[in-house]
Amino acid sequence: MQPDETPTQPEYVPVTDPAQQPAPPVAPPPKPPRFPFWGYQDLALVIGLMGAAIALILLCVGATMLVWPWLRDNPVPLILPTNLAVYVFLLLVFKFVISSRYGKPMLPSLGWRMTNSTVLIYAALGGVALPFIVSGISSLLRTPKTSTQMDEMMKAMPIVPLAIMAAVLAPFFEELFFRGFLQPLLTRTFGLILGILFTAALFGGLHAAEYSFVWQYVVAIGIVGVVLGFVRAYTNSIVPTTIMHGCFNGLQVIALAISKHQQT
Repeated sequence: MQPDETPTQPEYVPVTDPAQQPAPPVAPPPKPPRFPFWGYQDLALVIGLMGAAIALILLCVGATMLVWPWLRDNPVPLILPTNLAVYVFLLLVFKFVISSRYGKPMLPSLGWRMTNSTVLIYAALGGVALPFIVSGISSLLRTPKTSTQMDEMMKAMPIVPLAIMAAVLAPFFEELFFRGFLQPLLTRTFGLILGILFTAALFGGLHAAEYSFVWQYVVAIGIVGVVLGFVRAYTNSIVPTTIMHGCFNGLQVIALAISKHQQT
């Protein structure tokens, strides 16, 4: 060191206690995905598209009656193809809303998930027992005897296609819409109990025309909808509800077939 040089002081570096340092900001946990991921706009879209589809189907039915006038007096042969057309359009609409708009698999999103085989057995047994329970409730409500759409179809249609439509096709597509699409949406808005009750009320109302708008029948079918709704909520699947619904309808077809055989 030269005489005129002053010693350099080391640079002061403050030492901080790591415990006193502010913690880095913690990112908030990601929001769980909304279920169901569809909304009321999608419900309106489904209803609108199905309304247009049904109008087109009815136009085709009218044209068919013009070509074959005898169908005006006996339109029962048109019931099966008309229902099939409605079901196909419903499937296409769900495919568009669920898969095309959201990129999700259609059937699993709507609750078509396999579940425990024991649950499926209980669902089948419940579907067999349900008509007897509903019949008892109908008796308490003093339900009048009335001719239903099923009675008319039984008179004019072979038993096999009628059974396929009533016990297989109708339960699958009705459960797909009511317990698969509608109930989760209403449950998200109103809670489990009210969601099930509102869905069941709409389910019963859909069948009102089939039972000549007799309110006792509508209430009875609404009770069936409540049972199916709770099964859907408990199992988180529409497979058990479809089996229960199919057994319920199938037993009715068997009862009508036996009654028809006894009358001949």
